[in-house]
Amino acid sequence: MVQARWNLLTAPEDRVRELASGLGISQLTARLLINRGLDSPDRAAAFLCPQLAQLHDPSLMKDMDRVVDRLVRALEQRERILIYGDYDVDGITAIVVLKRALEMLGGHPEFYLPRRLEEGYGLKADVITQAAEKGYRLIISVDSGIRSFEACQAALQAGCELIVTDHHLPDKSLPPAFAILNPRRPDCSYPNKELAGVGVVFKLVHALFRHFSKEHVLEHFLKLVAIGTVADVVPIVGENRVIVRYGLEKLADPHNVGLKALLEGAGVGREVRMVDVGFRLAPRMNAVTRMGGGREVVDLFSVTDPAEAEAIVRGMNEMNSTRQREEAGILEAIDRQLSQAPELESRYFMVFVGEGWHRGVIGIVASRIVDKFHRPTIVLSSDGTSCQGSGRSIPGFHLLDALDQCRDLLTQYGGHAQAAGCTLPVDLCAGLADRLNEYASQKLKAEDLCPALDIECLLPIEQLSLPLVQEIEQLAPFGLGNPLPVFASKQVDIAAGPWVLKDKHLKLQVRKNGSRLDAIWWKNGKAAQTIRSEKRVDIAYTLSRETYQGRENLLLGLCDLRQE
Repeated sequence: MVQARWNLLTAPEDRVRELASGLGISQLTARLLINRGLDSPDRAAAFLCPQLAQLHDPSLMKDMDRVVDRLVRALEQRERILIYGDYDVDGITAIVVLKRALEMLGGHPEFYLPRRLEEGYGLKADVITQAAEKGYRLIISVDSGIRSFEACQAALQAGCELIVTDHHLPDKSLPPAFAILNPRRPDCSYPNKELAGVGVVFKLVHALFRHFSKEHVLEHFLKLVAIGTVADVVPIVGENRVIVRYGLEKLADPHNVGLKALLEGAGVGREVRMVDVGFRLAPRMNAVTRMGGGREVVDLFSVTDPAEAEAIVRGMNEMNSTRQREEAGILEAIDRQLSQAPELESRYFMVFVGEGWHRGVIGIVASRIVDKFHRPTIVLSSDGTSCQGSGRSIPGFHLLDALDQCRDLLTQYGGHAQAAGCTLPVDLCAGLADRLNEYASQKLKAEDLCPALDIECLLPIEQLSLPLVQEIEQLAPFGLGNPLPVFASKQVDIAAGPWVLKDKHLKLQVRKNGSRLDAIWWKNGKAAQTIRSEKRVDIAYTLSRETYQGRENLLLGLCDLRQE
């Protein structure tokens, strides 16, 4: 684990007092708001009290009226409609939301879910052609298609109309689709450019239901829209914050048989939090397509028999367990490579190659390596002849630009600043690793390889309490753009521990001036070897509540620990 650089945020004290007085809130809450750029009373008040009325008018999105008119005509004429989805949670929830909405309006849409391992990302021209041959006159993509020029051309040639709904960055020009809903297209004035794919679909459903005077049922879709939005790691601010806040609240009382089974099978209680979506629900949904499954993850939300839903969820749990084993096996293999060649840890860019590594999980493994070493990383799976890789990056390093510098070595590649994929001949992997490391060494400074940890403010341990946690939770849901607040306390005594839980988590108790609190450092049990219980420590941490044996307690989630 790389030692973090502490960055103590410094909100101007006069602004803190002014905002606290103007809104009737504590100075701590005011400080947190100002640290997030919310220094005006109006913006801060809207943030603290998100309302459905804050959702933008869907007709502001370019092509929305054209898409609604076309769908109304398709519904009236009972045309065959195909929803062309994507295999991640954002794409899966987008399929479900649009499918259910069209069914509620009298349609009978079908869906196509691409096979993650065989087909990869994006619309495929042959799938469009085959759909047209089967009689589909209207195809709607969700969470993909903005760069699918060949697929759009195939639709034109086949005589069917393709509507693209997507949220990814477009190319220099737009594909020749019948219509394109994407807030990122340069000619679109829609205010929220950070919608997830399912968020774009939700805006379409909003516009459709408004046309049919059914806006009153829109809230029922927010549960799935929130799951897809959280899973796609888009900023949880503005309109996205409203969607997620209301969606998480409604997940406490699901009526959909499949959704209820998923929540129960994932061990999620009535209070559904961001962490439950990110670490319990989304991994199970993603595991289906990662491990070779498909339609069942969409069908789950259409079944009406609880026993059938429970059977699908059991299968999802089994696939998620298999995914975890595959992931653990690759991480162990990488640990062996590092023990045999420890100099790899000092490289600016890390590349790991393994024979037969499961291609469905190498992206997750790359993320784990980045979390551990804070270096851009690509993990490559070899079949003996060629390699397929998935990479993740760190702030300030554009991964796709790095691959651009190595395009002569690559058979295929694509992605964006923080995540990318590639294929290449196996005998060129060593050259790729050297080229990427050389490029990264020119772009990154030594301090870039040390993660920055933003500290909201220093707090004395004795001031920590459950009411303080409840105050901080006013800013929830937390995520990209609104991070979970991290605080720091200095010169704290270790009252007990450290202990290692489940061979991977570190637990200890801290104390200062009589206050004694539990603290856990998730997935950093190895740190126990370096902590001396007789020495005082400086700690950085988040605050949360945990319930044990019916009693609610305060828990510190350690982010970093410093000891002389």
